[in-house]
Amino acid sequence: MSLASETKVSQIMQTDLVTIGPNNTIYGAAGLTQERNVSSVLVVDESKKLLGLVTDRQIVVRAVANGLDLNNTTCQEIMTKWPMTISPDITCSEALDIMGDYGYRRLPVESNGKLVGIISITDIGQVVEFNDKCVENMIKELSNDIRYR
Repeated sequence: MSLASETKVSQIMQTDLVTIGPNNTIYGAAGLTQERNVSSVLVVDESKKLLGLVTDRQIVVRAVANGLDLNNTTCQEIMTKWPMTISPDITCSEALDIMGDYGYRRLPVESNGKLVGIISITDIGQVVEFNDKCVENMIKELSNDIRYR
């Protein structure tokens, strides 16, 4: 057993969530990422139900690179809609497998349909024990993944 397979997501997830409404501007989302020193903002409705996710990369690639007006373009126009979520009860090893399978760097965490946290690859890095076989497998996966060619 490794530390990652023994540690639950609930033990290391971030619970101080940075949220924004879908009609808020990208400029507002970018300001939150800077102010709160985070790489993503969770997009929620009035009842705090998760609608999407805006990352710093999406702000650059989907908005800035396309010349969108950051003051007039809303989060819902560039967000990842209905992002995959995970349970706080799964292990960090399982979360890492999901991230690897889908190419995600972060996953919102929901319990009984309620947003309770977010976990990133950086968070999981704290409990992953690397060995030669692990590194070998990661290199093989990345070299065979068309997203990285």
